[in-house]
Amino acid sequence: MGCPACGNSAMVAKECDETLTYGGQSLTLHGMRGDFCTACGEGTWDPLSYRRYTEAQASLIRTVKGDVSADIRRIRKSLNLTQTELAGIFGVGKVAFSRYERGETRPPAPLVKLLRLVERHPELLKEMAEV
Repeated sequence: MGCPACGNSAMVAKECDETLTYGGQSLTLHGMRGDFCTACGEGTWDPLSYRRYTEAQASLIRTVKGDVSADIRRIRKSLNLTQTELAGIFGVGKVAFSRYERGETRPPAPLVKLLRLVERHPELLKEMAEV
């Protein structure tokens, strides 16, 4: 198989460390294996290294951004509301917050920001319900 970037046919099997960086934080994966181009250095990971890379990448993003699912659940419970009640106040479908809390669906960023504001100012809930 040739290089995915430049098409060069000379690929070399190599083991190396790969450092991921996101949001000012870094994570180094040791012993990553793959085939790399002798011309441009581009490469492809073997299946195990690729899985490690994608899992580490997702974990790093969750660490930096926080676990939105857990935040939503915690905020909803602190407001003493059911998922259905909160969905009604926010004007989304009945099962939306269930999906958000299970991590099946990523909530829209404005909804998360508004929910965090409501956590700081619970008195806004009544006003939101009336709008």
